[in-house]
Amino acid sequence: MKDLVNSPLGTILSLVSDIRYVILAIVAIPVIFTLISYLLVSKSSSEIYSTDSADLVEIAKDYDIAIVFGGGISDDGPLQLLEDRLDTAKELLDKKLVNKVILSGDNRTESYNEPDAMFKYLVENGVSTQQLQKDYAGRSTYETCERAQKIFELDKVILISEETHLPRASYLCHHFGLETVGVKSEGIASANLHVSQSFREILARDKAVFNVYFIGEKTVLGDPIKL
Repeated sequence: MKDLVNSPLGTILSLVSDIRYVILAIVAIPVIFTLISYLLVSKSSSEIYSTDSADLVEIAKDYDIAIVFGGGISDDGPLQLLEDRLDTAKELLDKKLVNKVILSGDNRTESYNEPDAMFKYLVENGVSTQQLQKDYAGRSTYETCERAQKIFELDKVILISEETHLPRASYLCHHFGLETVGVKSEGIASANLHVSQSFREILARDKAVFNVYFIGEKTVLGDPIKL
């Protein structure tokens, strides 16, 4: 046996064994990180309500502002998923559960302007311009939450998005010291994309935890905006 260990064959077998452990570590570490990320986000998640929830009526008394996260636009305006979010925002305004809504989206190019498209959609559907505030630098959930606290100087806010996205949104907003509750959009697109978005959120939660504990995003900041 000693001769085998010291032989070329023994060296090869030892190397193969070492490589196997390295491969196992390479596979295991991302899996463990994903599991930890999923649990961290789930644990930090705020309560999530429907617009017709009786509990929301009571809770909303402590809130004044809501945020709608950008969700994609085309030449014709907001995509259906984003329309679902905006319709939910309008319902909260109509019920006087909030007084103002921040429309936070991507505007990094001239041809892609989510806040303007969101603003136009809501105004065309009867919402007063005085109830809306555009946020042109909400390029990601992380950036939207950071700007809500540092630019709009909020300490509590209602988050509007799909039920699958809201846990990550509240996790990131909590990181910046915001108290939140979530209101889920429940339109056609929100329902049809529930499964695919659930899978997408697995990696998105990895990114959120990485941003919180290691390297944050390069959020565009500036002077405070009073609402």
